[in-house]
Amino acid sequence: MLMNAKLGSWGKILPFAAAACMPAMLLSAGGGSSIGVEIDPGKKFQKIEYFGASDAWSTQYVGDYWEDLLKEKAARLLFSRKFDGAGNPEGIGLSLWRVNLGGGSLEGDESPIKFPWRGARSFIDPKSGKIDMARCPGLRYFMEKAKEHGCENFLLFSNTPPIGMTKNSSYHKTEPDFRSNLKEDCYDDFAEYLAEVAKRLSDSGYNIKYISPVNEPSWKWTTDIQEGTPWLNPEIKRLAVELDKSIQKRGLETKIFLPEADSIQNIYGCERFQKDNPNSREDAAFNQLYAFFDPASKDYIGDLKTLARQIGAHSYHTHLKNGQLREVRERAAKEAQKYGVEFHQTEWCFLGFYADPKKLDGFTADWKTKNYADMQTALHMAKIIYADLVFGGARSWSYWVATELRDGICALIDAEGFVEDAKKGREMRPNKLLWALGNYSALRQRLWNGGKKRGQRERKMFYNAQCVNKGLQDTQDSKCWSRLFACGS
Repeated sequence: MLMNAKLGSWGKILPFAAAACMPAMLLSAGGGSSIGVEIDPGKKFQKIEYFGASDAWSTQYVGDYWEDLLKEKAARLLFSRKFDGAGNPEGIGLSLWRVNLGGGSLEGDESPIKFPWRGARSFIDPKSGKIDMARCPGLRYFMEKAKEHGCENFLLFSNTPPIGMTKNSSYHKTEPDFRSNLKEDCYDDFAEYLAEVAKRLSDSGYNIKYISPVNEPSWKWTTDIQEGTPWLNPEIKRLAVELDKSIQKRGLETKIFLPEADSIQNIYGCERFQKDNPNSREDAAFNQLYAFFDPASKDYIGDLKTLARQIGAHSYHTHLKNGQLREVRERAAKEAQKYGVEFHQTEWCFLGFYADPKKLDGFTADWKTKNYADMQTALHMAKIIYADLVFGGARSWSYWVATELRDGICALIDAEGFVEDAKKGREMRPNKLLWALGNYSALRQRLWNGGKKRGQRERKMFYNAQCVNKGLQDTQDSKCWSRLFACGS
């Protein structure tokens, strides 16, 4: 059991919090014996830069149409770093806000997108073709609230180029060829658009730290349920070169962030992609550490002035079993270190096809699979964050998505029931996923750093992250993962 401590809401929500603020202690697989650990706070190996979440897609509706009281509540839960009189946190203090630059799938009264609450406006006026920064007030509302609450970093990400720049005049692909939907003569136009929006937001007082121009480039994106386009590695290089010019021309400090791979495996190899696509192209979006950061690669862009020496990937598909959870991340960390590149985990949520508890380590057979925001999912997410930070050496961790217009779905904050009319507000409720992430994001404010540990059983020990002068639990072997995050209450 965990030691008793007065920790306000953190200890009540997730036992991990208690471990994060106490001297280190260990649990064996049987739960009966203990292992001694020494923590040397003077030796630091890893700094966690920020924890974040994405504003797509429902956040724009909340910001555009919902009453001020509900909007403010959502913003406070996401960004506030304050505590009430009883020591309970007002929010989880996110330090990165990922802002979706939509492609225009949500334009006019009759949006072409199948699910309107998954659509997004563009800053380009479809009638004039010019940039109009007043077109996305809901997006700007949450950016402003984030800044007011102390969120100091913003990342602009694009799932698809604006519809007017696409080959098929659509927000998604129709041909499963893994090629980009961006018109051949619009690479410079798209780069100019991204850089100009970043410039105008920077001039408005926002720290636009990154532009992320592609998203999950190895995905086919042929369905009509959300915006998206694939990209080949040479196409990503071509866009990055143009975006580098556009950013430098404006004198921005903003960096290009790539490639938001749909799986961590795709940044260091091709096994996963070729398993799903056995007749795939050699220049498809895989093995991207080599592709972009090895001078021997034909797609090398590591010398671009504004390219962040970082690589972003999503933790989907590699978290079901504890063994894979560790193996994949350790391999990614090794490859990233080889090229002198930082790894960032930029998107994860619990997708519906993971719901079978037989496929998941740490879930009980009676798990309520219709609720992807319950306690077991929250504990599972805490384990994934742990693995990404510790084994993957991730410098940041971000969640997808911040808000949702129906309950029991994979968002940090959801609405009570289902909001059939997205323009009509309903009570916003924090769920267990919010507080699970908060156990990490709030501690970030106390300066996370990796510390050196020595234990009696070093061979199978997990090396965890630790807050300066604060200890975290460690475990003896992978059999203890579920116990680590589920012990005590």
